[in-house]
Amino acid sequence: MSPLPGTPQDLQTGAEQTLTPILSAVVTDPAQGRVSSEFTLKDAAGAPLPGLTLNPVWTDSGYRSAVQIPDGVLTDGATYYWNVRACTSVGCSPWSALQKLTVRVRPLPVPESKTLTLTDGGLAASSTATGCDDACPATPDGKILAGRADGHDWATWIKADLSPLPRGSFVTGAKLSLTRADCTTGCTAQKFDLFQLATAWSPSQSGKELLAAASEESYSSGEELTATELGPLVQSWTELEDNTGLLLRAVGEAPGAAYYSASAGDATKRPQLTIEYVLPSAPGPVEDIAVSAGDKGLLARWNPPLSGGAAGEETGYTVKVETTDGLVVAEVESTVPRAVVTGLDNSRAYRVGVTTHNTFGNGPVSRSALSQPAAVSGGPDLYKTYVQDYLEARGRITTGGSLTAGDAAAESAHGGVFRELLEAQEEGLVGAREALEKRGQSYSSASAELSDVLVRRGENTAEVIVHATVKELETVRTGGVDDRTEARNDKRFTFAVKDGVVVLLTEADDASAGLTLSPTAAAEAQVESEGPEDVDLPADDDALDLDDDGFPVTDGLPLVTTLASVVDGSGTANWAYKNRGTKWEYKQDCTNFVSKALYYGGHMKFRNGGRKADHSWWQEYWLFGTIKNKTYTWSAAENLRRHVTRYRHSTIISKASQAKVGDIIFFKWKKEKVYNHAAVVRANSRGEIHLVQHGIKELTTLSDVIARYKKKKDPIEKILVVRVKDR
Repeated sequence: MSPLPGTPQDLQTGAEQTLTPILSAVVTDPAQGRVSSEFTLKDAAGAPLPGLTLNPVWTDSGYRSAVQIPDGVLTDGATYYWNVRACTSVGCSPWSALQKLTVRVRPLPVPESKTLTLTDGGLAASSTATGCDDACPATPDGKILAGRADGHDWATWIKADLSPLPRGSFVTGAKLSLTRADCTTGCTAQKFDLFQLATAWSPSQSGKELLAAASEESYSSGEELTATELGPLVQSWTELEDNTGLLLRAVGEAPGAAYYSASAGDATKRPQLTIEYVLPSAPGPVEDIAVSAGDKGLLARWNPPLSGGAAGEETGYTVKVETTDGLVVAEVESTVPRAVVTGLDNSRAYRVGVTTHNTFGNGPVSRSALSQPAAVSGGPDLYKTYVQDYLEARGRITTGGSLTAGDAAAESAHGGVFRELLEAQEEGLVGAREALEKRGQSYSSASAELSDVLVRRGENTAEVIVHATVKELETVRTGGVDDRTEARNDKRFTFAVKDGVVVLLTEADDASAGLTLSPTAAAEAQVESEGPEDVDLPADDDALDLDDDGFPVTDGLPLVTTLASVVDGSGTANWAYKNRGTKWEYKQDCTNFVSKALYYGGHMKFRNGGRKADHSWWQEYWLFGTIKNKTYTWSAAENLRRHVTRYRHSTIISKASQAKVGDIIFFKWKKEKVYNHAAVVRANSRGEIHLVQHGIKELTTLSDVIARYKKKKDPIEKILVVRVKDR
């Protein structure tokens, strides 16, 4: 078996109905290490596109690598060609075959939107002088103030009663408007800093208490109210049920201005919050149903509906397998866009129907074309045994039960099937084991369990493919105490069959390999947002000091096991642990998972701004309120690192012993320019930091992560621990 990475497979183009399409492919490395994908894009004549540079994209072996073409490069109606190759430090694969891309911009359907205007009793507004605790000056009747007036700095508190907004609505926009009471024409518009309140405040409290209740960092800065989009903020208030209001402060030493309050005699001049929203409904239909027929079974995959129907709700799926005459022979429920059905008849054809549902009702059914299961030579149980034996042999190398790949293969009845692939992984597996042993740790056990197994013929008749959900458990022993690591992934194993000889070629992530990218802008929600275009890390970014073996330096101090107290560390870690098994929104989902833990569990507040800006951090519903859009800082590790270290005034933890529950850890590999992975600290005990993540293993330890890459061609070079600050 060649040590080079394989030629990229399962090439997919997405969002080709926009001017910013996505190019993607699944890349594999026999050693199961990190892989760099190099994409090229040329015009119809084969010439490079002026000004376009596509930087390499790094992923773990077996996952989908994707790059998005920036705006302003492509022309509507034009045809282009692209290809990709995979590279490691050993070398590069051959380039893939050229793929044709024709860009044809098509508008998406626009759902009907509604307007809700909150005023009077639906929008509380109160001003207070911020420099006093008691005996504060009273606000003039019917007025609210902002800026400096009468020797005082005035701030205004605004709180909306969102109960008239129907539950589950998609908020597509919101604007706050105030009417000047001190001038009617030629008024100079004030600019405001807007702050979310971290704790509740009421008008009976002082101005100093209002400032103390506000987040330290503003939601928006230096903007006129007409330019400040509050839609993401209103959506978050409805999702989290955590609405303590807003603080408005005029920028700098701006002269004071008076505005009409909710008690103004003229109702048209009172403060107003205008909200645009789409009513909730049952989900739309699923898209792009693809069925792979196996031996006595089917694997069905589909894309989620363009609209989930309601904000804050998960879409469920009812999957029915029907015969040609409409007889339902199997029915399963799924929360993910994938289902395996076994026990079918190889002599009959079937179609799959998928119906979406949420608490508002059922969506329409979508049906696949007919597919007929087909027998695999040797039978499915044999190939399932091959996979089980391969995983067990790998586990024996991990624990030291087998010292080498050759030993592990020789000890298996089917070792000849996977010997070459296991030998390609030997250096990394043995290196991980030896690295832990040097630290007085060890892998005390390793096991693998298969479920939802489907075996089928490959598109190439000389191939057999096994789809399976693989649950792998390992225990790391430290000081006589075992800590569990856990991985649960949908896997695809590809076998070559020739002249009766079977060889395991590749192991890949099945969700990545089987993905069908949407031709619409919805494809952006299927793959991880692109990283920074060209970023150089600072020479000293306060990463942990690592020893010669790449592990954190032991400082001899007692371990700190208390919670991080800036963002709610307990909430962040608890949410991450409880939700570690939730579906991945992206095929590289680590940072999106961390951001959701910070938001839903830690109650970290949004920051307004452009989607690509480092100071921004939000998620909102876009494409007319049907798809959740996220900032780069929400979904890409390097962008989140820059956001929390530069715009949240977070604390960088310099010693591993000082890491606390709820801290965020960022990882940088040696050959990669930026940090490319993030995880949440769930415990720090007995000399080990425990992590929860969306990664190769959902539950793992810092030592286990480092050891995994220790002897691979691209080891972990830097580890940054951040205690995120929100106020």
